[in-house]
Amino acid sequence: MLLARQMENKNIGIIAGYGEFPLIYIDELKAAGYSVKVCAIEEEADKSLSERADSIIYISVGQLGKLVNFFKSEGVSEVIMAGKVRKTLMFKKIKPDIKAITLFLSLKDKKDDTILNAICKFLEKEGVSVVPQTKYISSVFLPSGVASKRSPNKKEKEDIEFGKNAAMLIAGADIGQTAVVKDKSVMALEAIEGTDEAIIRGGKLANGGAVVVKVNKPNQDLRFDVPAVGLDTLEAIISVDATCLAFERNTIVLRKEEFIKRADSADIAVYVF
Repeated sequence: MLLARQMENKNIGIIAGYGEFPLIYIDELKAAGYSVKVCAIEEEADKSLSERADSIIYISVGQLGKLVNFFKSEGVSEVIMAGKVRKTLMFKKIKPDIKAITLFLSLKDKKDDTILNAICKFLEKEGVSVVPQTKYISSVFLPSGVASKRSPNKKEKEDIEFGKNAAMLIAGADIGQTAVVKDKSVMALEAIEGTDEAIIRGGKLANGGAVVVKVNKPNQDLRFDVPAVGLDTLEAIISVDATCLAFERNTIVLRKEEFIKRADSADIAVYVF
């Protein structure tokens, strides 16, 4: 459920990437009486966003000027980043505007946090604040403990602990947040390809029986890149005969009821730590 808040300005902006999270967020915000203005990344966002948003514009990656002008024209002072924007887009043919070119030339590196922090600072200077993804919504988390019918067995528990250490290493370096392990051996670590592709890559190498572990970054910035799992994550796990998924408590779980039902039907152990 949405956290109750009284605000004079009932306009909320969403910068929408791919996945279901933007759709869920729009529905929750509108149910609470907010007018939702969406700036959708056209290379990533679900086209059905136009049916749910009160106002929407589609932009390409790098069109920062167009993004700012849209939110200002819609009377938006707070925006939420919802959904992923795959970093691989940076290596494709994009046409950044002058604001984006200036911003990217100023970056010390191209790590996710470096890029997203710079974008947040840019927006704040323009009078648009990026707020935590969790500010207005609380229905997307699971409590700590076993969330599925089946509990992780002894071997899976050992792999979870091993996987946590491996995943924390790459999370601390802002490389990725997911480790795929089997028999206390790393099968794959998430990099630029994203969680689901890392699961498939590692799961194939494990030849069944892998454990997937997802962690937060140290000092996780809740404005962006909050770890998330959903039905697509489970389908990737099922496709490679992995057996267990473990993640930190403040991981966003999309469509929780369907997620748990699907995990149980496939005998996947889900553990929240």
